Amino acid sequence: IGLVFQFIAVHRIGNRSNDHINNAAAAAASSLMRGATTQNAPQQQNNKPPKKKPVIAYTVTITGCSEKNYSAKEATALITQGAAVLQHSIHLAHTTTSSKYDYQMYAIIHPAATSCSVTPMKQLGYQVLVRNTPFHNSDIQTKFLRENIDGASCCGAKEFLKLYAYTLKEPVAVILDLDSLVLRPMDELFDVMLMEDENIGGDGQYDHHHDDARRKMVDQLPIHHRTMSSDGSNHKEDVSSSSLYNKRIDAFYTRDYNMINPGGEKYAGVQGGFLMLRPDEDVFAEYVDLVLQGNYIDGRGWGGKYGYFYGGAQVQGICSYYFGELHPEKGVELNRCRVNQMVDAPRFDVKMKEKRYRDARGKCRDGREQCEDCRETDVKDIWSVHFTLCGKPWFCNSNLQPLCSKLHSEWFRIRRSYEESRSDDNGNELRSLPKLEGSYRPEIYHGYCTGGGERGYLPLKI
Repeated sequence: IGLVFQFIAVHRIGNRSNDHINNAAAAAASSLMRGATTQNAPQQQNNKPPKKKPVIAYTVTITGCSEKNYSAKEATALITQGAAVLQHSIHLAHTTTSSKYDYQMYAIIHPAATSCSVTPMKQLGYQVLVRNTPFHNSDIQTKFLRENIDGASCCGAKEFLKLYAYTLKEPVAVILDLDSLVLRPMDELFDVMLMEDENIGGDGQYDHHHDDARRKMVDQLPIHHRTMSSDGSNHKEDVSSSSLYNKRIDAFYTRDYNMINPGGEKYAGVQGGFLMLRPDEDVFAEYVDLVLQGNYIDGRGWGGKYGYFYGGAQVQGICSYYFGELHPEKGVELNRCRVNQMVDAPRFDVKMKEKRYRDARGKCRDGREQCEDCRETDVKDIWSVHFTLCGKPWFCNSNLQPLCSKLHSEWFRIRRSYEESRSDDNGNELRSLPKLEGSYRPEIYHGYCTGGGERGYLPLKI
């Protein structure tokens, strides 16, 4: 769709100052931040309040109201569908399981999107933060990027609103797109990142007492296991659970191998629908500096290697450059069949017509000898879903891949749960249940579609 949304999840256990930003680019970016609001937790009335769960704050970013072919009215409807169901999926993940984390919803909204998004997001219980793009296009030093940063993507420079995840006070942030669904808690990922902080003693030395516990945590993570050359030589870099036992992890991400040609797997973009990171004002400043330096080469990408694909001049490309070239030690790639699952084909088409790619026919897109087929993953093993290749659930698609059908069914199941559980602040029911008259593929759409296509969808009403 022509709208881009993302979620930033924040693990709230600390309170750091923002005063240490001294980088000029970051200062300029910070001056563009407007309209922040926060919500304070209610004070406990007794002398010994119960220990609170750490809070994960999920934040959706909305960049526009009438991008591409969508009117402001249509944009509001799309925002409503995605925001409501994703929010409730997060609620279920945190409240109907043994998750040790609580959650809070936020919305980061570009000024161009306030007319269609502020009201519905507030009605859905989101705390609204209004932000400008963290730099001025005119300040980009190179002519090509300055003139093209708003092209070859859905949202242009406004997509860089995602960088504000790095300015948050909390120690962990996760970015998700609005057309996503959370099917289970992601506690294990938070635990591994935060255990590193807990193991540093007052003397600044690492406490190895918890090494065994950390190994067990790492072993259960959905890592994208691979062995690849990091410098084009025959030297192989092992990327496996054991290589992460003593590594500080500053980010988890997935890659989008569908956007690259054979041989380009090392430079595949970081998929913009999922990025878990450790907020850091200095990293925010570094990203802004990279954009302003404009080291994006026409026909080649960031640093002459990363991001020569659709959306590559924005977040997907610059993050790939950051974790692939500048700071490979900071990030860990996750299994895209488990996290940010898009139901994509693992291998190049055996019928590829280009002669130069004939040796790649039928081979794994990610460069490995063997690769998992995400189209065959069991739903119970999926942590989160990203409805890209499957299409949006509210489009009532008529031709779905089998796993897409199951995941769409999950979305509508959670939608129904949301409608049945609504109440106001006083506990009064606010159910807005449509008559389930839709007879179109009820095993998938649960009565919410009267026919194929968007016109057959019975929209969720706030």
